[in-house]
Amino acid sequence: MILFITGTPGTGKTAISKLLKEQFSFNIVDINRLVDDEKLYTGIDEEKGYKIVDIPALCSKLDDIISCLDDEEDLLVEGHLSHFCDGADRVVVLRAHPDILMIRLKDKGFKEAKIAENLEAEALDICAFEAYQRYGDQASEVDTTDKNPQKVVDIIKMIMDAEETFPVGRVDFSEYLRS
Repeated sequence: MILFITGTPGTGKTAISKLLKEQFSFNIVDINRLVDDEKLYTGIDEEKGYKIVDIPALCSKLDDIISCLDDEEDLLVEGHLSHFCDGADRVVVLRAHPDILMIRLKDKGFKEAKIAENLEAEALDICAFEAYQRYGDQASEVDTTDKNPQKVVDIIKMIMDAEETFPVGRVDFSEYLRS
């Protein structure tokens, strides 16, 4: 199983990925670490405080990693850019209400411009839309807003086992844009 966990920063990707690794023995590729280690970026956006990732180079590197897997190896790719790359059996987009994200991103020390950009992206379903464009019905979305991490892991297990579907489009935070 090759599982991609994506979503706007602050939705719980890292915490959920750690639990999935513990419970299912996934090997993990942390997209942010991969970008840093392999210098897969072209510059820094000073206003928003993030690296400008070279997406084709990232996807090529991820293709190399996937192609080296044994047939029995499970891989979890965690990061908000993972859905731009090919190779997943399933993609899970983690979602959280923008009011909750604002608190989480402030706690992480994000710059105001980056917070505003990410809140708008979450309200507009950007990661979910992009994941669906590339992966269709292999993409699912899970609202983490009121769920503890173990509940989210349980839902992802159901998605992995095809026991239940959580199709993209069921989570709607567009009311945030009107407030």
